[in-house]
Amino acid sequence: MFLSGNKGIDIIQLDQDIFLFGLFFFLKLKIKGFWGKKQLIEKVQWLNIKLTKMKYALTLFCLLVLSSVTYAQRGGMPSGIFGVVLDEKDQSPLIGAHAALKKAENEEEEVATVTNERGMFFFRDVAKGNYILEISYLGYASHRQEITVGDEPVRVGRISLKEGATQLDEVVVKEKLPQAKQIGDTTQYNAGAYKTNPDANAEDLIKKMPGVVVSGGQVQAQGENVGKILVDGREFFGNDPQAALKNLPAEVIQKIQVFDQQSDQSQFTGVDDGNTVKTINIITKSNMRNGQFGKIYAGYGPDDDENRYKVGGSVNFFNKDMRLSVIGQSNNINQQNFATEDLLGVVGGSSRGGRGGRGGGGGGFRGGGGVSDFMVSAQNGIAQTHALGLNYSDKWGEKIEVSGSYFFNQTENDAFTNINRDFFTSSDSSQVYRENNVINSKNINHRLNMLIDYRISETDQIRIRPRLTIQDNDGFDNTNGTTSLEKALLNSTSSEYLTTLSAVDFSNNIMYRHRFGESRRNISLSLTTGYNSNSGDAFLVSQNSFLRGNTIIRDTLNQYSDLLSDGWNLSANLSYSEPIGERGNLQIQYRASTNKTDSDRETYDYDEEAEDYILFNTPLSNVFESNYSTQQVTTSFMNRGKKIFFMLRLTGEFADLKNDQTFPYLLEYDRNFFNILPMGMLRYEWTRQKNLRMFYRTNTQEPSITQLQEVIDNTNPLQLTTGNSSLLQSFQHSVNLRYSSTNTDKSTVFYGYLSGGVTNRYIGTQTYIAEDEDLTIGDVVLPRGAQLSRPVNQDGYWNLRSFVTLGLPLNFMKTNLNLSLSGNYTRTPGLINELSNFANNSTLGLGVVLSSNISEKVDFTLSSRSNMSYVANSLRSDLNQQYFNQNTEFGMNLIFGPGIVFRTSMANQLYSGLSDDFNQNFWLWNAAIAKKLFKNQRGELQLSVFDLLEQNNSIQRNITNAYIEDVESAVLQRYVMLTFTYQLRNFGQGNADQDDNRGRDRRPPWGRQ
Repeated sequence: MFLSGNKGIDIIQLDQDIFLFGLFFFLKLKIKGFWGKKQLIEKVQWLNIKLTKMKYALTLFCLLVLSSVTYAQRGGMPSGIFGVVLDEKDQSPLIGAHAALKKAENEEEEVATVTNERGMFFFRDVAKGNYILEISYLGYASHRQEITVGDEPVRVGRISLKEGATQLDEVVVKEKLPQAKQIGDTTQYNAGAYKTNPDANAEDLIKKMPGVVVSGGQVQAQGENVGKILVDGREFFGNDPQAALKNLPAEVIQKIQVFDQQSDQSQFTGVDDGNTVKTINIITKSNMRNGQFGKIYAGYGPDDDENRYKVGGSVNFFNKDMRLSVIGQSNNINQQNFATEDLLGVVGGSSRGGRGGRGGGGGGFRGGGGVSDFMVSAQNGIAQTHALGLNYSDKWGEKIEVSGSYFFNQTENDAFTNINRDFFTSSDSSQVYRENNVINSKNINHRLNMLIDYRISETDQIRIRPRLTIQDNDGFDNTNGTTSLEKALLNSTSSEYLTTLSAVDFSNNIMYRHRFGESRRNISLSLTTGYNSNSGDAFLVSQNSFLRGNTIIRDTLNQYSDLLSDGWNLSANLSYSEPIGERGNLQIQYRASTNKTDSDRETYDYDEEAEDYILFNTPLSNVFESNYSTQQVTTSFMNRGKKIFFMLRLTGEFADLKNDQTFPYLLEYDRNFFNILPMGMLRYEWTRQKNLRMFYRTNTQEPSITQLQEVIDNTNPLQLTTGNSSLLQSFQHSVNLRYSSTNTDKSTVFYGYLSGGVTNRYIGTQTYIAEDEDLTIGDVVLPRGAQLSRPVNQDGYWNLRSFVTLGLPLNFMKTNLNLSLSGNYTRTPGLINELSNFANNSTLGLGVVLSSNISEKVDFTLSSRSNMSYVANSLRSDLNQQYFNQNTEFGMNLIFGPGIVFRTSMANQLYSGLSDDFNQNFWLWNAAIAKKLFKNQRGELQLSVFDLLEQNNSIQRNITNAYIEDVESAVLQRYVMLTFTYQLRNFGQGNADQDDNRGRDRRPPWGRQ
C-alpha cells in the first residue's frame, strides 16, 4: 500500500470552563434575533480573540513540553490529495461517491475512499509520484485524471459529474447486488440483498445477516456482544443498541457495517490502545436523510387477570446535518426497548450477596463487579413500562458537531422464580438448596449522554463527553428457601426484604489534540472525572429454622440497614506521536489515575419495648474506604504496509491499593504492584475481501468495594456473604484471532473467530458449607446446612471461545442460508471448605438461519440454535452433568389481496438434562391478521393473539465453581389485542435509491484502520 499514516480525526482539547462558555455563546447564536447585528459582531470578535489567545497559550505549552523535539514544518498541512465531488446540474454534493487512487505505473495497486456528507474526499500521506484518480458514482459518468504528487498537498478542487441515465439502467438490470463485502476490518452488508416486509424494522433486517444474532435483547455480531449502534457514523441514543434496532424502519437502511470501534483515545491519537467495542453502523439511504419518518401505535386487549395495553411511537426528523429522534412507550406487556442500564439501574454500593438466590455460594465475584443493592433485575416476570427517549445530533457551523440523548424510564416489575441449586460439597453427600420468591420492584431512571466535537483549526480539536444517570428504586422481595441433605431437611428461611434506594452516577471526559506540521506528529491530553453516590434504606424480617442434632432451633430477625456509598475517580493521559519513516509511527504515553470509594453500612435490630430500630448490630455494620491509584508509561510502535499492519506496545504499570477500615475494628492494608503489560496486533490482507487479524492483550483488574468490604450480608440467613480486604488485583492475558472473507461474485460471507484467556490471581469464591455439624468461621457460627461465601484470589482460570459462520444464497429457492458453529470452554477455580475445586464448563453449538429473499410480500425466517453443554468439577466427579438446549423459531409475514396481512411466529424451547421438574419442551405461538388502511396503506388495524397455546415459560441454567443451578421464572402468557398503527413517511427530494449498490464506508474516520 502506498498510503500510510494516521487515518483518524485529529482532535485536541481545551480548558473545559472556557469551552463551555464558548459553547453557551454558540447556543445563543442559534436563537434567531437574540442580539442585534452590532452586538452580534462585537460578540463574535470578542470570542475570536479569546479563542486565539487560548490557541497561542496551548501551543506554547506544547512547545515547552516538546522543546527537545525538532520537526519540519510543511505549511501546516500533510502531503495528500483533496477534492470535492458535485452534481453538475445543481452543484449539490454527491455523498458516498467512490474515489480510487492508483499508481500510474501499476494501476492494480489502488487505495479507495468515499466522499463525506459535503462531497469531500482526501488521501493522506501520499508518497511522491504519478497517480491516476478515478471518481465514480452510480448513475453518473465517471471522472479520470492524472495527478503528480510532490512535497505539497494536491488540491484537485471541484469535480462535477454528469448524470448518465442509460448507464444506470444497464447496471440495475445486469448487476446482481452482492450480500456483503469486506472493507479493511469492516464487514459491510447490502440491505437491498435481504428482502423484508414493508413494516420491518432494523432488527428484523439484521437477523437475516450472517453472523448476527438477536436473542433476549442482546445483539451479537460475529460471536461478540454488540455494545454500540451508529446511524450514518453518528451515535444514536448513546450505547443503546435496542433503541436503534427497534425504532428504525428497514426501508430507510442502505447498508449495515460491523466493525470494532476503537476507544476515544485511540481515535484521537491513531494508535490502537487495545480497547474496542463491537459496533454496528447503520447507513441510511441518501434520499431518506431529509424528511420525517416513524410510526405511532395503540393497542388494547382483555385478559383474565389484568387488561393489556400498549401505546407509543417513534418519530425521526432528519434535515441534512440536523437529526432529532423521539421515541416513547407505555405498556404492560413486557415491551422494553431501552438499554439494560435503564432496567437494571446503577451498579454500586453495598453488597447484597445471596439475595434472591444470586451471588450466594459463589459465582457473584468476578473481577471488578458483583451484585449490589443498586442492581434491580427486571428481565423476568411481568413489567409495566413508561418510557421516553430523545436523541439529537447536528453540526453547528463548520467547526462544531454535537450529539446527545436523554432517557426517562419508569418500570414496575413483578417476578416469580423457582430455583434449584446443587452444591459441590467436600463430602460424598449431596446438598440441595431450593428457593421460590416473589419480587416487586419500581424503578425510575434518568440517563443523559452528550458528545461535543469542536474543530478549532486545521491543527487543533477538542472533544467533550459528559454522562449522567439518576435512579430511584423501591423493591420488595418475599423469599422462601430450604436446604436439604440427601432429602433430609437441614434448615429453612422465610423472609421479606424491603428497600428504598437512590443513585447518581456522573462522568466527564475531555480530550484535546494538536497536530504539528509533520504528518502523523501530534500531542493529545485527556482528563476524565467521575463521581457516584448510592444511598438507601433496607428492612429485613425473616423467620429461620436450623437443625442441631435432633433439635430444631428457630430464629427471628427484624433489622434495619442504612446504606451509603460514595466514590470519585480522576485520570489524566498525555500522549505524543512521532512518525518513523513513511509508514511507521511511535507513540509515548503517560497516564495517572486514582479511584476512591467510601462505603458505610449501619445495621440496627428492632427493640420491642421502644418499638423502634435502636439496637446497634456491630457484626453487621462496617465503615470502609478503598483507594486505588495507578501510573502507567507506555511506548508503542505501529507500521502500515501494503498488506501487513502491525502494532507493538509495552506498558509499565505501578499500582497502589489502600484499604482503610475504621469500624467495627481498625484495619489498614497497603499493597503495591508493578506489572509489565505487553500488547500486540497484526492484520494481514490477502486481498481487499480477505484479511486475518490477531491480538494479544494484557491488563490488570482491581477488586471492587463490594469485594473488599468485610461486612456480613445476612439478607439470606442460609447463605451469608462477606468481602475480603486482602484481595489483590488480577492479571489477565487474552489472545484472539479473526478471519474475514467475502466473495462478492458468489455473494458468500465467511467469518471465523477464536479467542482464549488466562487470569492469574483470579477473583473467585471461597465457600464454607456446614455439612455434618455447625461450623465456626472467625466470629461467624454457621448452623448445619448454612453457608458463608467470600471472594479470594486464585490461579487457574482460563477460557476458550470459537465461532465460525458461513452465509450464502440459495438461488433455486430465493433464500439466504447462514450456518454457524460455536464452542466455548471455561475453567473456573474455587474453594469449598478449604479444598480446591475447578468447575469445567464446555458447550458446543450449532446455528442455522434460513431467510426468504423472495419479495416484500413473502417474508419468512426459520432459525434454530442448539447447544450441548458438559459440566465437570474436580471435587465431586459424581455430580458431573451434561444438558441440551435448543431454541427453534419460525416467523412469517404474508401480504395478499387488498392489503391483507397475515403474521405468525412460532418458537420452541427444549431443555433436557436439567434438575427434576425443570426439563421443558414448550411452544410459544403468536398469530395476527391485519388490514392495511388509507390510500397509501400507511395505516393498519391488527388483531393479534400472544401465546396461543398458553405454554410460555422461562428456564435458565447457571454454572459456578460451587454449584449448578436451574432457574424457572413466570412470564407473560396468552392475551388478545387489537392494535392500530400508522407509519409516518415524508421525505424531501434527494438522490433516489440509485445509490443502493454503491460501495461506501460511512463510518467515522476514527473507526477505520
